[in-house]
Amino acid sequence: MNEALHHGIQMLLRYGAMIISDSHKFVFIHNPKVAGMTFRLALMQYETRGNPFFEWQWVGHDKTRIDMAHITLQQLRRFFPNEVDQVARYFKFGFVRNPYTRFYSAISQHLKLGAPHTRVAILSDPDLFYRFANAFALEILNEARVASDFRLVHFRRQSEFFYFGDLQWADCILKLEEIDAIAGTPIADWLGNAAGTVKNRTDAFAETGYDLTALTPAARMVIENYYAPDFERFGYVRL
Repeated sequence: MNEALHHGIQMLLRYGAMIISDSHKFVFIHNPKVAGMTFRLALMQYETRGNPFFEWQWVGHDKTRIDMAHITLQQLRRFFPNEVDQVARYFKFGFVRNPYTRFYSAISQHLKLGAPHTRVAILSDPDLFYRFANAFALEILNEARVASDFRLVHFRRQSEFFYFGDLQWADCILKLEEIDAIAGTPIADWLGNAAGTVKNRTDAFAETGYDLTALTPAARMVIENYYAPDFERFGYVRL
């Protein structure tokens, strides 16, 4: 990986991470591809622990490599049990997103790990992008592959960031599509103007959004099966 690309990736990771505020007693759970960068920039002023949850790091005795910016609850409890205990009484919150559009957004994000011109070429051709997304779902989107590769963290199930198994860890889980629901809550005060200026859509699809009808029946089935816990727990409707 060349130096410029490495620096760019590290900056993206630095701006995306779980935030712990000891002064305000809250934990912001950064669910990947759900406006986390926008929210994190707004919440960074409350962070009190020196921003430990960012970048790709080797952790644990067995030197497991994980994306600290998007650490799952299972990873948090395994590698940082003290932090889990310390924030047990804090207000823990985060956002979820329609699993279909989040999958497409994760595809756009994953393309950043390759050659820049390859990403530009794919994003500039919607038909090619959707063919790539369908093929990715069929070939890559499965439990074993996603769980074992830290570079696929954006495809993790959203429930993995809010639940320990069947136990909900987060106190408040909000749909990004219904962000106005935070009005009158401390979350609205902490986020300020960021709640109305969400920026997480790929430029190439900013005007039109992602086309859910471009999913093939086979790819859609894979997505719905893999993200079944997200559809069920967060109340999203299957196509």
